[in-house]
Amino acid sequence: MNIKFQENFNELEVLLSGEIDHHCARGISESIDFKIRRLCPSLLILDFGGVSFMDSSGLAVVMGRRKLMNSIDGSVELRHVCGAAKKVFEMAEISRYVTIKEDKI
Repeated sequence: MNIKFQENFNELEVLLSGEIDHHCARGISESIDFKIRRLCPSLLILDFGGVSFMDSSGLAVVMGRRKLMNSIDGSVELRHVCGAAKKVFEMAEISRYVTIKEDKI
């Protein structure tokens, strides 16, 4: 799993690539939390465009960051969700809790 951060004004974009499973979920969460606490962005963007596999651990990553962002009056947006990540998020009905920005065709 690789994580890249981009800071844009009051937004923090996290570009995720590789696999998200129980082996790496905690490290991903801790890295993102560190940046959130340091920057206090109003919007956290999680970009799943490079994610090749994801199990329910990815759901925990998103919901944990949602909780942290809510505590600082921020919000979470998911982008480029497809494949396994899309299936997991659809089953969990995550769009009830975070914004999913659909790719334009």
